[in-house]
Amino acid sequence: MAARKMICPRDHGKMELRKINRTTNFRGVDIIYEADIYVCTECGLEAATVAQGGKTQRAISDAYRKKTDLLTGEEIKTLRKQRGLNQQELADLLDVGVASIKRWETGLIQSKSMDHALRVYLQGYDFTNIHSGNRELSIPRIKLVVREFEKRLGRRLLKKTDKMLFAAKYLWYADMLAFRDLKRSMTGSEYAALPYGPQLNNYRDLIDEIKKADERSAEPITREEIGIIQRIIKAFPSDQNVYDAAHRESVLEKTPVGATIPYMAASELTEIEE
Repeated sequence: MAARKMICPRDHGKMELRKINRTTNFRGVDIIYEADIYVCTECGLEAATVAQGGKTQRAISDAYRKKTDLLTGEEIKTLRKQRGLNQQELADLLDVGVASIKRWETGLIQSKSMDHALRVYLQGYDFTNIHSGNRELSIPRIKLVVREFEKRLGRRLLKKTDKMLFAAKYLWYADMLAFRDLKRSMTGSEYAALPYGPQLNNYRDLIDEIKKADERSAEPITREEIGIIQRIIKAFPSDQNVYDAAHRESVLEKTPVGATIPYMAASELTEIEE
């Protein structure tokens, strides 16, 4: 289709269509984007059609998303097709309306939590393990991670008569942050939202097994995981600190009592800095 002509309103004749790089501050972030603009070569007046204005808004949106490490609309569309999903199928996986998928692919900026959810379903995660943080459950590794917390905290968390009230909170933060930052939980545990905070799902059946487990048989903790554990200890040096913080997390408030806390909510944690 032939390009639309635009005439300068100051009677200077036909305006020239140009691609211009622009700089702007959008949502507090300085970005550079490309815009199609009609320019009068005589007086310098600039103008754009409604369609070009919409395209410019999408360019600004995608420039912002690239700068803030969010998937762009084109990336969402391309990854979705690579997964063999149509828009409705992706919407069903995310439990959102199909209109949201359409808007994200055409310019609307998704939240960080929804971006994380999109990456979960579009960037190669093992869907069979998504409720355990993209890792198979390892009871010996649960014990190994608890022992690492104990060593660095200088106190016991795994006690004979204890129901892991506080240990489970440290484990929950460790697994959620590892999933958020490393794309894989530390232990493969599932967590339930209970009145006294996040707890290992079916913990009554697991506690004795954890206490009897040989942590030496577990996959060693990585340097990156140690860094996460250190951050958690710095943020929550006492049992009461981690207990209170877990109860303040909005993801816990939004999860029905007894339901599994989704790992996709890891990006919504607010009580510990990224």
